[in-house]
Amino acid sequence: MKKFSVLLATNSVKAYKYLAPEDLNLKKGMIVKVPFRSRELFGVVWDESDEELEESKLKKIIEHYPQFIFSERKIKFIKFLSNYNYSNLGRALKLFIPQSYLLEKKKQNFKYEFNSKNYEKVKKTDSRNKTQEVFIGNKSLSKKEIVDQAGVSQSVIRDLIKKKCLVPIPFAQELNINLNNTSKVNLNNYQKKAKNKIIKSIKENIYNCFLIDGVTGSGKTEVYFEAVEESLRDGKQSLILLPEISLTTDLFKRIEKRFGFKPVMWHSNLSKGKRKEIWQDIFNGKSKLVIGARSSLFLPFKNLGLIIVDEEHDITYKQQEGIIYHARDMAISLGFQEMATVVLVSATPSLETIYNINEGKYSRLNLPKRVGKAKLPSIKFIDMRDEEYKSQEWISESLKLEIKKSLSNGEQALIFLNRRGYAPLTLCKKCGSRIECPKCDSYLVEHKYNYRLICHQCGFSIKPIKDCKSCNSKNSLIAYGPGIERVTEEIISYFPDSRIETLSSDNSLKSHQILSDMKNGLVDILVGTQIISKGHHFPFLTCVGVIDADLGMANGDLRAAERTYQLLHQVAGRAGREDRKGRAFLQTYFPNHPVIQSLIKGARDEFIDTELSIREKNKLPPYGKLASIIISDKDEAKIISFCRALKKNIPLSKDVVVLGPAPASITKVRGRLRYRFLIKANKDINIQKFLHLWVDNLKKPSSTRMSIDIDPYYFL
Repeated sequence: MKKFSVLLATNSVKAYKYLAPEDLNLKKGMIVKVPFRSRELFGVVWDESDEELEESKLKKIIEHYPQFIFSERKIKFIKFLSNYNYSNLGRALKLFIPQSYLLEKKKQNFKYEFNSKNYEKVKKTDSRNKTQEVFIGNKSLSKKEIVDQAGVSQSVIRDLIKKKCLVPIPFAQELNINLNNTSKVNLNNYQKKAKNKIIKSIKENIYNCFLIDGVTGSGKTEVYFEAVEESLRDGKQSLILLPEISLTTDLFKRIEKRFGFKPVMWHSNLSKGKRKEIWQDIFNGKSKLVIGARSSLFLPFKNLGLIIVDEEHDITYKQQEGIIYHARDMAISLGFQEMATVVLVSATPSLETIYNINEGKYSRLNLPKRVGKAKLPSIKFIDMRDEEYKSQEWISESLKLEIKKSLSNGEQALIFLNRRGYAPLTLCKKCGSRIECPKCDSYLVEHKYNYRLICHQCGFSIKPIKDCKSCNSKNSLIAYGPGIERVTEEIISYFPDSRIETLSSDNSLKSHQILSDMKNGLVDILVGTQIISKGHHFPFLTCVGVIDADLGMANGDLRAAERTYQLLHQVAGRAGREDRKGRAFLQTYFPNHPVIQSLIKGARDEFIDTELSIREKNKLPPYGKLASIIISDKDEAKIISFCRALKKNIPLSKDVVVLGPAPASITKVRGRLRYRFLIKANKDINIQKFLHLWVDNLKKPSSTRMSIDIDPYYFL
């Protein structure tokens, strides 16, 4: 018997020792099933063990899966993921083997041949005869092909299979890739230069990281399509990361038209059977092109040659639960381990990406002009201090006139407000009290579409109420402030004859239809949140209006200005993407704010340089490092006691500053109280090592949770 170290896909900090017969031929990286306490768990052979342990004390490996072996590169990536994001190895591995059913034997695909001899023995019917006829000139057909061509029901097929008139033949579906499709567009010189550099990297089988830095509508997608084509020619796998699943449908259709096959789409709504099929097809290299959000990084690619991170600046790439990681950063690390080419794509790159370009770590590929005759939209501000409007109205007269102008020309308008629901507050007009969530330190948001007051932190909801419980006043509660539902209501009152739709994450199930209608000119005015700012192409859209452009500028977040600039720039960039002139209008009370002024002047690079200089002066990312520790418990006394113990144990370092503990901005979430530490370190400090020295050996109460975030993006 041989001894092996096996890393379990669970919350384990180390690999455990197991026995296996020598003839089992286990290899490093092979997936196995082992007994662990009272359960059976999956894990990966981490290495052969030379540790002197009595065999009688070791358990045997139950089952091995020789068809599923993680490469040395994949193991290195798992180790990096674990170390960088301050997680144990077992939790990191669980991202790669999330469910046991993925390892079950995949369902065999069949086609069917027609057996004439057996058919002579059965009673003839119209449906049966129609089935026989479709096999004239066809040797074998799938069930779907038979149904479509014969126009018969599945029951007819099942009956003929039972009578052995249709004989099943196992087959492996081949991927028909068309790399000579005439639907390809003609690239301009900027696009060609960018394409050539990426393709050169793919051909050389080396790691490189590129940024396609192109203005909105400059044809960034077509450039990375060329890269995907080269990867397919080389027989390699490609991954396209998207920040929102709502972007998937349009991209999916474009890829199918361009390459002649349907790419694999990886998301949370897949059935078990489909997830298993996709996961195994990726493992054996059969699936060549995958589109997905964050979790698709952990699919078991066999021969990964290209990773695309579309809208790389987007905040949704930051995972906030479980292992806290940034998908863009992990994509770059995965590309490095796999010797794959990584392509970041954005019109408003993150400061971290710009910093790495300046440091020579990434290469910038510029697309400074829109494709074809399209021009960048003009951006103007509407000074709300000078506007006259009634109480409980949010759309200025100036913006109404601009919307009317576009509609009269047969064009579309987009109204943007990054706030879900009808109203962010429900308060008493007599005593001023506000309706709060009982589980969180946040106010309930009124949603009219489902007639609920909802907490956006934990999901708690109640029916709207009219009477104040604080002062017992009757019918005194009113909705205060605007959400997109309220803005939609106002838009309808101004333009009652227009076709108006609302889009946010609250009605995301309808998003594909709404976006399709918008692209086809079946919507006049679209009102939405940030979901409409990312990558959408609306040919007839000429007017964009932003309600409350100041929202999010001053929230105690070091990236507040950067995020606001990115969001407003992306929203404005939806206008005028073809031959019609686009206009964007920002309603603001602070027209002289650097963000607003940079947008008006089109001075993106100046804004970036200013923000970078502020970060450098204060040694903030990307010129320094941050980490946060969040301690939570239902019992505040336990939190305070543990925080004191942490405070006493801080390692001495002149290059690291620890701030806190202090109650979090949102102190209570889901009934648990939260305290925060913020760790600020110099750029050259190994902040993970500092954290290990600090917190690893401290015992905390079983009810207390500790979450560590490397490079935090949320400070609430």
